[in-house]
Amino acid sequence: MAKKIKRTRIDKPAVNPSSGKPTKLNHRTQDYIFLALITAILVFLLKPMVIDGLSPQGVDVLASIGTNHKVAEWTKESGEKALWNPNVFAGMPRYQRIPAVTFSVDSALNWLGRIFNNIFIYYLFGGIGAYLLLRYLKMSPIISFAGAILFILMPHYKSLYLEGHNTKLRALLLLPWISYTFLYFLDKRTLLGAALFALAFGTQIRTQHYQIVFYSGLLIFAIGIYPILHDLMAKNYARFARSTVLIIAAVTLAIMTASQPLFLAKEYLPWSKRGKTTINLANPDATKSVAKSDGVSMQYATQWSTTPSEILTWVVPHFYGGMSREVYTGDAIKQLKGREIPGYWGEMPFTQSYEYMGAITLLLAMIGLFYNRKNKLVISLALFAGFLTLLSFGRHAEWFYSIFYHYVPFFNKFRAPMMSVTVTFFIMAILAGFGLTALKNIKGGFKENRALLIILGSFFGLGIILWLAGQGFSFAKAGEPYDAQTMAAIKTIRQEMFNGDMLRYLALIAMSSLAIIVYLKQKIPFIALAILLVSIGIIDLVNIQNRVDKKYINIKKIEKSYFSITETDQAILKDKSLYRVYPLGEQFGNNRWAYYHQSISGYTPIKMFTIEEFVQNNLKGGGFANRNIMQVLNVKYLISSRPLNAPDLQLINQNKRHGLNTYLYKDALKRGFFVGAYKKIEDEFERLRELNNPAFKADSIVILETDLSAKIEMPDSSAVTVL
Repeated sequence: MAKKIKRTRIDKPAVNPSSGKPTKLNHRTQDYIFLALITAILVFLLKPMVIDGLSPQGVDVLASIGTNHKVAEWTKESGEKALWNPNVFAGMPRYQRIPAVTFSVDSALNWLGRIFNNIFIYYLFGGIGAYLLLRYLKMSPIISFAGAILFILMPHYKSLYLEGHNTKLRALLLLPWISYTFLYFLDKRTLLGAALFALAFGTQIRTQHYQIVFYSGLLIFAIGIYPILHDLMAKNYARFARSTVLIIAAVTLAIMTASQPLFLAKEYLPWSKRGKTTINLANPDATKSVAKSDGVSMQYATQWSTTPSEILTWVVPHFYGGMSREVYTGDAIKQLKGREIPGYWGEMPFTQSYEYMGAITLLLAMIGLFYNRKNKLVISLALFAGFLTLLSFGRHAEWFYSIFYHYVPFFNKFRAPMMSVTVTFFIMAILAGFGLTALKNIKGGFKENRALLIILGSFFGLGIILWLAGQGFSFAKAGEPYDAQTMAAIKTIRQEMFNGDMLRYLALIAMSSLAIIVYLKQKIPFIALAILLVSIGIIDLVNIQNRVDKKYINIKKIEKSYFSITETDQAILKDKSLYRVYPLGEQFGNNRWAYYHQSISGYTPIKMFTIEEFVQNNLKGGGFANRNIMQVLNVKYLISSRPLNAPDLQLINQNKRHGLNTYLYKDALKRGFFVGAYKKIEDEFERLRELNNPAFKADSIVILETDLSAKIEMPDSSAVTVL
């Protein structure tokens, strides 16, 4: 086992292990150089955003513009923050999504982001945090640079900002700062340490990605459990009590700095689809048992579960075909070259990213784990990585996942178990730093380091085994809607991509192993080995990153073109009354309609459960649309790509350019109106069934859960004014 690394002052000169003489640059100078290098690499990789001022054309980017346009307009006109968005899903609260207004670290980061690009600033902040964390763990500047760059270059993280999942990316890039400040607190046990940790953790909570915040809390627990309990076991009760009080105070302070979005999100939660298992009338027996749950159903929560064999995508990107849609660059089917193909054939519904961690990253992590197997921090990180991996299996290890689903507060609000792996990326980068440190401090040659040779051989042997086994794979996903000829071509492409990535993996391991063997023979100094491994690692990750690509756009220009007013919009906007529109078919999930109109449709993962139940159980009833729901939701115009024929619909516009027909619903009801009778239906399943009943008259009767204390009847005259 390598000798324990001594703690040294950060400004002491670095020592060349081959000569024992100080290098020309002291550690502080090297720190500045490597931090500048991290900045330069990020500027180069994020040039379209940092230099050109463009944004990736992700689905969520365009959807966000459509959703928030009217809100932004109202805010600009009134000078106030909008608490409600009337233009999506028949109206949704948004007070719980307003960013925290109290000043904190993220306030400064977001201000800088408006100048230099928000994604770049958070990436840079995360990279600096990872570098300082590894320096705090007494790793050399080049090793700290290696760990930091391997962390921020994880391909999955690129997919997040390309698709517009920026809150998740920000939360992940704050992991190094949370770990750094918490380790500092564990070492010092001071009020300053607790305050710094509170600041870092509070900043992450304010990102409002609570699933990553939850995993971060578990990471803190994993890191701190041994040092804190060690005080108790050593009967150092005063230190234990002080530490416990300071941690509780720090977490409380962190929560309070994020209280504005956090507590309001908790208030909204019971009304959102994450706070209740929505009813499914098509399968009532399956949902009756969970309909009163305060979270999502197990089936919904675990759709994106990692199949145990899919962890091999950590080292072989195309082990299960890569992404659901990616550009084919091979030669096996030449006529499809340059076209998008369905690559992914795993068991998740689809995937927009690679879960690749890097062959070099994992090789170094395993070396670090072996040579530091008695290091308490390394043990904690490794065990926690194993825990997160098991948790990511979701429905494939339901015996384990269900424990947290049923008994851990708020856990049943989360979906996509595979998301836990995104925190494992960070852990593997840190362990890779320990691996490089172990190589730096290694003594002797082949005879003294047989374990290292076994690790290298195991990685190479794994590649050979996987390659041979892969020749018998089906390369097919259950339920794929392709004819035999098309399916044969797709399978050929998937096998070609698999074989290409297997060769790539073996080449990476061979190059890295050769460099380590030459180093063991003392033919090159450690600095040369580190440069070689870091260079291979960077090229490896950037190469996979480049497979995930999007067009970069000028947001203002794309808003003018994509959201330019159409003939359909103009026909509807002639009506100045208060009403909602109903886009049918494939238009239903398009947030473009919310740009100009109050719509009952759109896309958001946190819509209210009432509208979710309408969408799932009622909207499609009665042919192409349920008139009861249309009346209840104040629908006056329908937009369809196909002709509709009904006596209560009047065609008012045919937009031939966009292939859209607009219909006036003649029996539309106003936003608010009086009725003279009610029907009591306590059972929520029966209430939804009644709304599918053609005999139900929304203009004259209302459904209630309980009886009224007084009689009601239709008034002689009535008027409603919407304020």
